[in-house]
Parts: sequence; C-alpha cells; structure tokens
Amino acid sequence: MSDSATIQKIKVLLVDDNEIIRIFFRDIFWLHGLDEKFELIIADGLEPAKKYINDAATRPDIIFLDLMMPMEKNGSKITSAEAGLSLLREIKNNADLKNIKVVIFSGHTDKNAIEEAKKIGADMYLAKEEHLPQDLMKVIDNIMHEIRK
Repeated sequence: MSDSATIQKIKVLLVDDNEIIRIFFRDIFWLHGLDEKFELIIADGLEPAKKYINDAATRPDIIFLDLMMPMEKNGSKITSAEAGLSLLREIKNNADLKNIKVVIFSGHTDKNAIEEAKKIGADMYLAKEEHLPQDLMKVIDNIMHEIRK
C-alpha cells in the first residue's frame, strides 16, 4: 500500500450559491490532481453546508465560504452578507467545530463585513475577483501543511 493511500484526505467544503464558482472550484481540483490529497465537498447554500459540517463523517477541515447568499429572515428570503457571517459564527462558537479553518471566499468587499469576519474568527479573506486558480492552490496547500503539523 502506498503512503498516499494511508494518509486520510483533507476535506474541503465550498459553500457558494453561484454555480459558476462551484464549477470553477471543481475544475481547479480536477485539473491540478488535488482529488488525490483532498475530498472536495460542495454545498450550494447554508442548509446543505450545515448538514456536512455537523456530521462527523463529512465534517470539513477547511471551508471556503461565500458571504453573500440567500437566507431566511422574518419569513422571507434575502441575500445578505449576514448569511455567511451567521454560519461563520455558528462554527467558531461551537467547541466541536471551532478548529475548522474558514477562508472567506467572496466577491463582497465591504470593509465592515471583512472586519466582522476576521473578528468572528475567519482564518483568511480572499476576494473572488482578485485570486487565480494558482492562488487558491497555494492557500489550500498552506492550510493543508498547517493542519498536518
């Protein structure tokens, strides 16, 4: 048995309601052969993401989280940065989840939202339009080495 077969894959969860971003991420993993080291899980919203996060079998080691997503508020659906921030709060305020690395990967560049995400405990903030696939590869690789220490 090879060494790579004995090392457990790092689980990466992408939470984004934008189908193009989900395809972009899947393609990055496929094109760069990352599926040998990582298990990519994709959620198109908050509720599917919570199911993956709260299940020990699918709980990710790293989450790439968009801030701007639809959410229920006062009985209606709204799209707000509060959606991503609320999930980040749930993760960082839970003793079982707080060690998950969370990278905000968002097109939302409001300085208040970025500061709030950092204050809550986001490990990094990446603006979607400023990062190329090789940038994401480097971030994922750096986090992987940090986790494996």
